[in-house]
Amino acid sequence: MKRVSSLYRRGLLLLLAALLPAAASAAANTSDVPDKIVFGEVGGTNVTTTGGKPVSVGLVALSEHLGYFEQEFGKNGPKIEQIFFAGTGPAQNEALAQGSIDFGTYGGVPNVIGLAGGIPAHIVLTRRATGSGTYYLAVQSGSSYKTVADLKGKRITVQKGTNPYRSLIQLLESKGLQEKDVTLVNLQGAEALVAFNAGAVDAVFGGVNLLILRDQGKLRVLDGTRDFANDNSQSGMLVSSKFEKAHPDTVRRVVKVLLRTAHWASEEQNRETLLRFVAERSVGYQYVKEDYEGSLKARFNPLVDETSVAAYDELVKFAVKHKLIRKGADEQTIRSWFKPEYQQAAVKELKLEGYWTAE
Repeated sequence: MKRVSSLYRRGLLLLLAALLPAAASAAANTSDVPDKIVFGEVGGTNVTTTGGKPVSVGLVALSEHLGYFEQEFGKNGPKIEQIFFAGTGPAQNEALAQGSIDFGTYGGVPNVIGLAGGIPAHIVLTRRATGSGTYYLAVQSGSSYKTVADLKGKRITVQKGTNPYRSLIQLLESKGLQEKDVTLVNLQGAEALVAFNAGAVDAVFGGVNLLILRDQGKLRVLDGTRDFANDNSQSGMLVSSKFEKAHPDTVRRVVKVLLRTAHWASEEQNRETLLRFVAERSVGYQYVKEDYEGSLKARFNPLVDETSVAAYDELVKFAVKHKLIRKGADEQTIRSWFKPEYQQAAVKELKLEGYWTAE
């Protein structure tokens, strides 16, 4: 009996020893998850309201819609909160620096301005400019302007220090104009349209909302950036260093959720469902369909890879040239802005190796 009892105790101790690491790991994962995760999003004309509540069409909103956050964290998981910044990317730089948001999704130009300025954050996912929507340059319907070149010496609205600002400069340069050849008025969204409608400026540069005004006869589109070969830039989702340090496993899981959503959105079989989702939360279906023409896989490619380093190097050069930052950054510094390990782990876990190509 004593031998049996001894063997029983020994077996029980071995079982406990095997279970304790798993229990400790589970406890650690639970303690790592915060009560709330705050995402910064671009506001202004990019956001509509439903019942007085702002709604967006980004990966975070789509992830919630598909139920992926709940599937990852459970019904009692962290609250997903989105804050919309009318000041777009520059405002999110400030929010990340102050620690008022955990993640920020915004353009590569303000990414560079913030990271070069030392904000405590890292890029964990990216998005290519190619296939990610079109910007339009529009004038009054009754104006005499026929081409972009006709705007030499004229006033154009755009928010400086943003991706649209860079896209406008590239568009102007492709038509033989330099920034010094026009007067850029630093306005965005509703303010830009007010100035345009009042005749205070000659042209407005903006997104798909201008197509609605075009069809209402309120303006005429001169040109746009669709399939603009020169725009190889990228945008990023940044995580604050404070949040990453406190909740590294949550960062990993958030990136996995968003990568899973990017894969869903990249699938051609989901195009119609995706378009309906976007249309219900933004502009009319016909405009969404027009704006989303082209490869979904290219549009939703989230990879942090060598093309990301090259793209941000170009953005740094642009920012220096246009006096958005004081000095450039070498390759080592640019690489230090990225934390690709979260995405790499998610790609492996979701078995998506080779799904997106480096482009």
